[in-house]
Amino acid sequence: MDRKDETEIELEYAPKGMFPEDDEDVFEIDVEEDLDVWNRSGSGYTWGASSGSWWSTGGIGSATALSSMWSSPSIGGHSTAQRMLKHKKHIDSLCKVVDPTVKHTLEFASAGGSGYTDMRRGHIVIDGKLIQSNDNKLDVVSGLAIHEKLHVIHSKSLHRWQSSDEIYDLAPTYAQKQLLHNIANIVEDEYIERQLQKTCAGYVHYIEACKEHYFAKSKVEEVDLNSFTELVNTLLLLVRYPSKLDADRRKKHGKHIRVFMAELKHGIDNRDNTITCIKNIFEYLMKVANDMSPDDTPTDDMLSDIESKADKYADDYLDDFKRDVSDRAWESMIEDGKVDSIRKDIRERRARVLRRELEEKLRDKLSSLISSEYLDALSKAVKYESEGLSRKMQKQIKDLELSDYYEEDISKELAVSDGQRKVSWQRAIPDEYTARKYNNAKIDMKSQINKLKKKIDLYGATNVHNIYRQKRGILDKRQLHRIPMGMTDLFKASIVKEDKPLDICLLVDESGSMGYKLMEDARNCAIAIKEALADNPMINLWVYGHSADDKVKGQTEMIEYYSPTMTDRPMAMGSMHARYENRDGNAIIASSQRVTKESDNNANKLMIVLSDGQPSADMYRGYTGLDHTAKAVKFAETRGWSVIQVGFGGIMKRHMEKMFTNFIHVEDTEELGDKVSKIIRKVVKV
Repeated sequence: MDRKDETEIELEYAPKGMFPEDDEDVFEIDVEEDLDVWNRSGSGYTWGASSGSWWSTGGIGSATALSSMWSSPSIGGHSTAQRMLKHKKHIDSLCKVVDPTVKHTLEFASAGGSGYTDMRRGHIVIDGKLIQSNDNKLDVVSGLAIHEKLHVIHSKSLHRWQSSDEIYDLAPTYAQKQLLHNIANIVEDEYIERQLQKTCAGYVHYIEACKEHYFAKSKVEEVDLNSFTELVNTLLLLVRYPSKLDADRRKKHGKHIRVFMAELKHGIDNRDNTITCIKNIFEYLMKVANDMSPDDTPTDDMLSDIESKADKYADDYLDDFKRDVSDRAWESMIEDGKVDSIRKDIRERRARVLRRELEEKLRDKLSSLISSEYLDALSKAVKYESEGLSRKMQKQIKDLELSDYYEEDISKELAVSDGQRKVSWQRAIPDEYTARKYNNAKIDMKSQINKLKKKIDLYGATNVHNIYRQKRGILDKRQLHRIPMGMTDLFKASIVKEDKPLDICLLVDESGSMGYKLMEDARNCAIAIKEALADNPMINLWVYGHSADDKVKGQTEMIEYYSPTMTDRPMAMGSMHARYENRDGNAIIASSQRVTKESDNNANKLMIVLSDGQPSADMYRGYTGLDHTAKAVKFAETRGWSVIQVGFGGIMKRHMEKMFTNFIHVEDTEELGDKVSKIIRKVVKV
């Protein structure tokens, strides 16, 4: 076939049956007018986006993003990692609503990576970089995730077809496979987004925000454009965002656009049509590529380039060879003509390889028109290109996620101020170092563990008291001999006294003033209490650490080290360490409420507060902190809690008295067993 300019290519390239004579609509297409073949509603070419429903008030074109309905209005109260984890959880929830029956997992892409979906595992990867600095693109990221979830739901059949033997026959070369894959993704994206309006109509505005970001406001990446790659870009824009097809492109590719529109018209009506549409468009583009590609006869420049590359390859080989032999041996090889012989042999072999590669490339018409750089760029545009997060940021988010991080607010009535209501919770993540700390503490505190164990083990014991010579009850066989005497008090009654279950919460001050020796004492004390109580079936134990203002001003930061639901990390308490400040009252309120939610409400409740002094945090010092902590203790006590302070270091007795009803001061951990067991037994009445 003679080479032609693309504007002269006739519609004879179209697959057979693409233009049935009775389909007059096809021939009425005017490329100067709206090129949306499906007449999608909305300015963003999004299925169902023109709806005037209530949810559209937060969508594109409004003052507030749709995500503002569920996201925080400000980022000031969170670290970046905390904020992004919170958004990740919300976005994950959005994806679950799309179809709760189809399982998925979600994560942010790493730096240099891209968004994608692992169809086999249902694993979704999206670009979190867009919301790292602020929430302005939260709708866009939500749309990315929803789009990928739609793939998990709807694209399995297409994925199977793409992995079938038919593909190897249809597209045998790498370039062909990549082109077919991208065409399939372009068409499939519209198919899956069309399905969303049927099940989650309110979510289409997230898709609209996504398309607007990547197509209306961003330029499709173009690398090494030529006549053919320009045409492929035209197909992409025609399907995804027709308004980006300017007048020049419409005029230049008018006949091709007509072919594409004819095939696309019913191409996403159902699964069979989608696959047929993809195949027909691919075959059409391959015919165009064949006509556009250069002749398969190597040019003089191509052959000259092969000779140059072969010469250089042979020279480099000999340079490496020379370094491996002695100078004398090398000179001898030159004199014998062996060097020239080796060079000639190496050069000819390399030239043969290069000529074979060139011939294969020339036979593959497509590879001469479409570079690997362009294929990569096209793939990024189709997949919604991604920058990804740094490894450091990913680790921060992952650590928070592994720690089950979440936030809550204590009530306004219980807080000192509205700016001090925030409480964050996360579980400790132990490592080998902290595990060694735990085991060392067990060894050091062995005697105290045994003392505590012996004295507290009485709790939960069942006591039976029998009352004899009763006129009713259980027959006492030992009294049967008294029947002939007319006695009727032959029975006994048993009174069983059994302790109620006991919930114990250890609350450890992890403020900066607890550093070094005090923190070690408190950690050892907590580990000793935990080890002493571990085997008592009547006692449930929770161990929390608390600090404040470390990451966010006004926030009380709680760490869970042990609980009935955290048995998978038995040595996590070894990771207790001094952190920043302490807002004791908030910690006491939050701990009492959390344990109450998780425990048997019929159980007795005991809180042991391990600290070295008075509260000290932002806007929470002096009498403010003392008074609020006392208020928090009263709050807990009115809800069934007994609260004990175990003071370390130079804590003042008058401060302890002001805050707590029950307290002791431990100057030496050797006192722990006697003092702690004594006050526990006093409070719980063992």
